[in-house]
Amino acid sequence: MYLTIEHNSGVPVSAQIVAQVKYLVISGQLEPGERIPSVRALARELKVNPTTVARIYRQLEAEEIICTQAGRGTFITQGRSSLTLAEKRRQIVARVRELVVESGRINLDYTELRKLVEMEIARIEQKESRS
Repeated sequence: MYLTIEHNSGVPVSAQIVAQVKYLVISGQLEPGERIPSVRALARELKVNPTTVARIYRQLEAEEIICTQAGRGTFITQGRSSLTLAEKRRQIVARVRELVVESGRINLDYTELRKLVEMEIARIEQKESRS
């Protein structure tokens, strides 16, 4: 699993890792059922504290993106979620709000933000249409 951390970005390491794992899943680079590194292996690879990775994995499990099977490892889930549509929408609204606030903080024009979001959606749709 290829992840990068930008220590000087101002974004917490845990948030960077969570966002990258989610992106790898939605873009199809990590497939349902695919095994991901153990907490210790990923911590070693990224040179971060294993406690940080364990906390990230707990968050990803709570969001049903990964699941840990005792004695077997940690895997990308099959994409089924027990969250209701309203709960999923609330999560997305909160993330969009964070994105808009961060964009304003770094003085990124909202028109530019819209273009970036549309480009990313188009890129993901293009990858899905090739599958």
